[in-house]
Amino acid sequence: MCINVYKIILLVCMCCVGICWISCSGNSDDSEQTEVILSVDKNTLTADGKDIITFTVMHAGIDVTADAIIRSVMDGQTLDGNTFSTSKAGTYAFEASYGKYVSKLITVVAKSTSGTVSNFVRRICAMEFTGTWCAMCPAGMTRLNYLISSSYEGIVYLMSFHVDGTSADPMTIEQSSILSRKFAISGYPSCVVDMRGTMGLSENYSVMRAIFNESLEKYPAHCGVAISSVYNEVDSEAKVTVKVTSEKTADYRLVLYVVENGLKYQQNDGGNYRDYTHNHVVRKLLSTSVEGDKLGQIAEDKEEVKEYTVALDDTWKAENLSFYALVMDENGYVNNLAVCEAINGNADYEYVND
Repeated sequence: MCINVYKIILLVCMCCVGICWISCSGNSDDSEQTEVILSVDKNTLTADGKDIITFTVMHAGIDVTADAIIRSVMDGQTLDGNTFSTSKAGTYAFEASYGKYVSKLITVVAKSTSGTVSNFVRRICAMEFTGTWCAMCPAGMTRLNYLISSSYEGIVYLMSFHVDGTSADPMTIEQSSILSRKFAISGYPSCVVDMRGTMGLSENYSVMRAIFNESLEKYPAHCGVAISSVYNEVDSEAKVTVKVTSEKTADYRLVLYVVENGLKYQQNDGGNYRDYTHNHVVRKLLSTSVEGDKLGQIAEDKEEVKEYTVALDDTWKAENLSFYALVMDENGYVNNLAVCEAINGNADYEYVND
């Protein structure tokens, strides 16, 4: 009887060791690279129906292009193979999936033979309207952050405008209320894309994607934006230089904001207040108004330069600050933007061929 008991105990121990070994082995495998990486042989093509770009899909260091699915996120259509051509000029976005993994989005530009599509990389401005009193805002921010990081990283830049609601918000600024009225924001959280269209953050991801994709496809960049900051720690101020080059003769306005990460404040989350880290918080408008400072008419292929001297507030942490330069077209929509860190940051013009 005792021998049988010992045998059972020994068998159980051996099974546990085996399960543990399998589990540990699985964890080791999972620690390997599982990201799907989509790349392209060139970022531009001629919209003549003949010029072709070729995609490659890598997974864990292995070329899995033949077994991957590549789709256009603009219309959801799957490519037949791993090449793309078009006769319609514009910006196109693609992603690849392999098994349960999905790549980050990449964009390519199809140029018309008349050269009407910009050589500048298009950046999208997402203005989130939120508040520490807003019970649904953390969930909305989580969804928006996930969408941007998974598909639009480096393409969509996020700004959080805090407004007062059922209680005061310590991060609110006057311009948040001005903009929320301008865009007729009636529910929180909400997001305004390129100061053009509004979307709720509880929408289906496909709806949110469609709004971002519309900005990429229908509204190409007509200008490039560069921004740099020289920080003077002694005087606690920064000299910010913004450069704008236009590919067509047009009127532009410049809006400059200070944005801070890592702010610790209590947040209503589903009805319960808890400690929360707030990022992308707009701290101050540096332009004369939310409509921006006039750059005037910039001639084709000419550059306009504007400089600002920014005194940093004692409550800001310089290492967490960035400057956001939004360049608006004659209709008041964001045509392109650039972002740099406050401490000696520099973001040069970005070209689609780089």
